[in-house]
Amino acid sequence: MKLHNLSFKVQINLSIFFLVILTLLLGFSYSLITSYGYQKNSFINESKIEAGLVANHAIAPILFMDKEGLENSLEYLKQNKSILQVQVFLEDGLLFGQYKHNNYKRTVKGVIDKQKESWFVSDGVKSKNSFNANSYVVKEPLILNDEYYGVLYLEKDVSSLKKFLTEALTDMLIFSLVLLILMGAIIYKVSKQLIYPIVELSDSLEYLSQTKEYGTKLEYNSTNEIGKLYSSFNVLMQSINKHEKELQRFTVELESRVEERTKELVTSLNTLKKAQTQLVESEKMASLGALVSGVAHEVNTPLGNAITGSSIIKQETAELLKSMNDGTMKKSYLESTLISLNETARLLFKSVDSAASLIRSFKKISVDQSIEDKRDFDIVEYTKEVIQTFNSKLKQIPVKVIIESPNTLMINSYPGVFAQLLNNLIQNAIIHAFEFKKENAIITIKLNLDDGVFELSFSDNGAGMDEEMKKKAFDPFVTTKRNAGGTGLGLNITYNLVTQKLKGTLELETKETKGSKFTVYIPV
Repeated sequence: MKLHNLSFKVQINLSIFFLVILTLLLGFSYSLITSYGYQKNSFINESKIEAGLVANHAIAPILFMDKEGLENSLEYLKQNKSILQVQVFLEDGLLFGQYKHNNYKRTVKGVIDKQKESWFVSDGVKSKNSFNANSYVVKEPLILNDEYYGVLYLEKDVSSLKKFLTEALTDMLIFSLVLLILMGAIIYKVSKQLIYPIVELSDSLEYLSQTKEYGTKLEYNSTNEIGKLYSSFNVLMQSINKHEKELQRFTVELESRVEERTKELVTSLNTLKKAQTQLVESEKMASLGALVSGVAHEVNTPLGNAITGSSIIKQETAELLKSMNDGTMKKSYLESTLISLNETARLLFKSVDSAASLIRSFKKISVDQSIEDKRDFDIVEYTKEVIQTFNSKLKQIPVKVIIESPNTLMINSYPGVFAQLLNNLIQNAIIHAFEFKKENAIITIKLNLDDGVFELSFSDNGAGMDEEMKKKAFDPFVTTKRNAGGTGLGLNITYNLVTQKLKGTLELETKETKGSKFTVYIPV
């Protein structure tokens, strides 16, 4: 558990407790290290002095090679129980004499060699001493009048140092326990007098935040900083309680106003939806009206040709009958008249067939737009039929329409929706893209089916749109032809047809003066 997740009271107590322990550790550690260091230095100096005294007593026997005298002189060391052993080596490394306390068994390993002796530094005078597991070793050179005679090896018991360290640690532990108990009592007292009121205030705040009983008043009989905190808290609660009552009153009034405004907004929204539905239907009917107008204009030409042809046939037939009745008919006249009648009949059939084709296309498209049934149809042929209904308007600019697609492409979808989709895109191009472009106007329609996704690309090389218009091109009621009768619903209806009815996506790429490209992706 992290420290900051604990309660404030626990954090304060733990902080004080750890601070006390840290202080004790640092203080006692410093005291122990200092005392032990002093004791150790004293022990080392004492050992060196003792080794020096023993060395002085050993030189004389060495000079006279009195080994027995050396050992007798070392017997006085029995009085000093801390000296474990003394060994005297001659300069050639041989043991000359020794003393061992109570048959001490530790021996010096190796042979002393003056040139290779690691106990001495380069000047050959100072010794190198060391602590072992239970003893301290002093190596004292035997020198008289700057002449080297050998080495004194003195090993001293370090139990006094261990005893000092043990007693110091025991005293420190006892003192620490007493101090910790005392500090625990002090912490408890401080916690009760200082921390408890703060914890109680915190608990009260948490309780008030849950119950919202802001009229609660807390009591604390003191004028210190905590007492001032309690007084400020009570004043704050009174203020909050007052504002809470005002807020409740304002909330009731606001809810009443919001309810009234909501009713008004719902009414306005319903009215707006009805108006939007009417506008969409009007736009749809306008599209259908434009379709009717285009078909009527297109049908007028072949029907006029049919009327002219029928008049010619009537006139030629009447003259042929008259010539036959008068008996003036010649073979050459009959032959030329029949050829003329045959050619006129062919043109008449072609014109009537063209008109019938236009009417069939109009009937199919108009029915599809009104019924909106899903069925299998050839989108390539259907696209050509829709464009055929716009021939008269496209010729006025004129606009060349290029269809890039397979010869046939069967899909299962809503033909009426595609008809309205193409109608809106073509009318958008005629009204906006080619308003000022009368030369080399081209519309390119690409149809493709790949892995169950139908792609329709409708592009023109007209006026295009700037970035601002591009961002809101599919928004409702956005048009640059407001004064010319534009509703701004054409592309919005197109977008809704693609995304809602056909469950597809519609993308727009456009740049001012560089034309526009609408790409439709529809799962089929």
